[in-house]
Amino acid sequence: MEELRLVRPLPEHKERYEAMMDEWEAFGGRLNPGALRRYSPAEQKNVSYERWLERAKEDRETVQDLYFLMEGESLLGAISIRSQCADVDGHSGFGIRPSQRKKGYAAKMLSMALPIMKEYGINPVIISCAKDNIGSAKTIQNNGGIFIREADDDGEIVQIYHIFV
Repeated sequence: MEELRLVRPLPEHKERYEAMMDEWEAFGGRLNPGALRRYSPAEQKNVSYERWLERAKEDRETVQDLYFLMEGESLLGAISIRSQCADVDGHSGFGIRPSQRKKGYAAKMLSMALPIMKEYGINPVIISCAKDNIGSAKTIQNNGGIFIREADDDGEIVQIYHIFV
């Protein structure tokens, strides 16, 4: 097994990103983190990887920083870090592509991102997940997440956790 690493999206990740997104979209369900979405509401269409990459760079300067989880040349998932957050959204969103789930990658990815969040001055890290998303809840708990409360997020019950870094 090659070493896992977090990397910012680069032009050379295009084919791996597109393959991951094709897999995710075919699988269905919610895509996390939302920053991965190639659909642009402003343009009302899927945008090219190059345009998506520009948007990710713009987001990094204003809203959030996105990292891919890589193992060798394989793109396994992604995590976003938001220095400012609404309580329900939290400081981070993460997801693992469907074919790589239930292998411990999400927990490892979150543990790798926590020091970055600490560098941003985020403490505690607020992180949430849908109440019925047991895998995400376990990932958060395995990284020291302390359950704080439940909240309504547009009709969906989410659980809010704090992780002290």
